[in-house]
Amino acid sequence: MVGSEASPSPRRDAPTHALRLTFGYRGREIRLIGSQRLAMVVPPAVTPAPTRGQSGYWIELTDATGRIVYHRPLYRPIAVDAEVYAADGKQTIARVPVANPEGQFTVLVPDLPQADVFALHGPPDPESPAEPARELLRVDVDALRKFPPARPEDPSAPDAPKGS
Repeated sequence: MVGSEASPSPRRDAPTHALRLTFGYRGREIRLIGSQRLAMVVPPAVTPAPTRGQSGYWIELTDATGRIVYHRPLYRPIAVDAEVYAADGKQTIARVPVANPEGQFTVLVPDLPQADVFALHGPPDPESPAEPARELLRVDVDALRKFPPARPEDPSAPDAPKGS
């Protein structure tokens, strides 16, 4: 139809489910604290696949042969500084280092049948984001499917897979 305002429909081959993964961090230690399967379509990757020696943060799913089947860049998932306002109101917003970074972040990945491993990549030191990234956390996708959702009252799942 000419002039139709119909919204685009998801691709027929797009996965119909996703995994919402919640991670907690304290300093350089990162741990999975929850996984929840959702009926939703995750946007496809819009950037080229990451390469060796690249800086920044990203997530990826790989198949049993190690081929990347999904990836997505992440913008500063670990907060190492905070915005502050001057008490006198004369200074604009400034960024101040956080002494002991601690918090949570969430990512969505498609629940692909061929996905074998989930990996989080980033700099070894969150305060040096330009350093070449390395694998910070690796979890078997089948384990993600069985891992319980995050509980707000207890964000420190003791048996969670960890990375550093």
